[in-house]
Amino acid sequence: MFGRNPYRFLITTILIAGIYALMGYFIVRAHSTPLLFSFALLFLLTSFNLKDASLKSIFIQGIFFRSILLFAIPWLSQDFYRFIWDGLMLQHHLNPYAYSPNEIYSMSSLFDPQLKEELFKNMGSLSSQHFSNYPPLNQIGFWISTLGFQNSILLTVISMRFLIIMADIGLFFILKDLLPKIGLSQNRIGWYFLNPLVIIELTGNLHWEGVMLFFFSLGIAYYLRHKLFQASFFLAFSVAIKLIALLLFPLFLRFQTSRKSLLMGIYGLGCLSAIFLPFFVDIGLTNYLATLQLWFKNFEFNGSIYYLIRWAGYQIKGYNIIRQLGDVMPWVIALLVLVFSFWKRKKNILELFNAMLILLSCYYLLASIVHPWYIVNLVFLSMFTRFRFPLIWSTLIPLSYLTYAHPSFEENFYAIGLEYGWVFLVLIYEVYRKKPLFQHF
Repeated sequence: MFGRNPYRFLITTILIAGIYALMGYFIVRAHSTPLLFSFALLFLLTSFNLKDASLKSIFIQGIFFRSILLFAIPWLSQDFYRFIWDGLMLQHHLNPYAYSPNEIYSMSSLFDPQLKEELFKNMGSLSSQHFSNYPPLNQIGFWISTLGFQNSILLTVISMRFLIIMADIGLFFILKDLLPKIGLSQNRIGWYFLNPLVIIELTGNLHWEGVMLFFFSLGIAYYLRHKLFQASFFLAFSVAIKLIALLLFPLFLRFQTSRKSLLMGIYGLGCLSAIFLPFFVDIGLTNYLATLQLWFKNFEFNGSIYYLIRWAGYQIKGYNIIRQLGDVMPWVIALLVLVFSFWKRKKNILELFNAMLILLSCYYLLASIVHPWYIVNLVFLSMFTRFRFPLIWSTLIPLSYLTYAHPSFEENFYAIGLEYGWVFLVLIYEVYRKKPLFQHF
């Protein structure tokens, strides 16, 4: 029907806009059936639109769909309550790495009592009992978002959302210039800029992966212009937003001369030191590192290979071996980074992006926690490669939200098996056949 209808593009755009409005303002995380059905429709209709979309229409649609969610309170993640809390702590000249929310809660004079109660209650007990784990530049973003809106959650959410949308717009124009320079079609931008997972998890739920990717892509753009200082500066900024970018930094070592690698390392470490030191000069890194270790030793969500290893541990040891795995996993990740960095010299920038995508995919496939917004990073990297499995993953990972339909947040292992089964099948196909599962990209 859509293929013969001259108004197909307009009809699908209106339908997509309606679904975003429905999801942003009427569907909650526990309503798994309408949530997953809406996600599925969004991916289906977006794929229809992308077949005929021009670069201009991709940009206009992307801005339009994001603007629909401007006034929505995030509905799939409660992390934004902690973002606001950390921003308000900086407003009151308090270090979010020095005090947990539980400690601050008793200081009734710091925050508006009603606001403090709402933020503390909704961030959840796991967040409130620990120090902040968000890197310093991310904290600056939280602080900026709360300026002038110290007593309004909605206005702070809008302010934060505006920053995230601006980062996505900046990323669009960087990619518009970058993709043709390395011999790729500009229309690939659509699979990121119009991807429903990207729009919902970043604009809708206020995760900062898009801001990290903005700085990361800016660093790549300067790197291709042989401006190593600027490249290192912006790559360091991406790490200071999300630490996951640090895994990709060493891959540059075998892509250039030793001298350039050394210079980038010095520039990057210098920049990171300048960003991190003001936050840690008085308190050290103990609190921050202890919080990071929780992600390896305490928390589990939507794992794949990790869950298989955990199952084997139950059979052998009779209990959950997460703490033992937490001790080993950082070393496994470090070994993977070294292998991908030094095993084979990358001949061109496309091989470098391939290595980045596979390395980061290996990390997520081994991780004990894989939230839906993590896959946004793989969707971004896939634009520079022949691989399509990240797009399949972005379509299937909303199945993980079935966990929240259960009163005690029990994971649905059938859904996890379906998600990763298809991801592994597509990945294996694309690795061994050396061609994408579908050609339109």
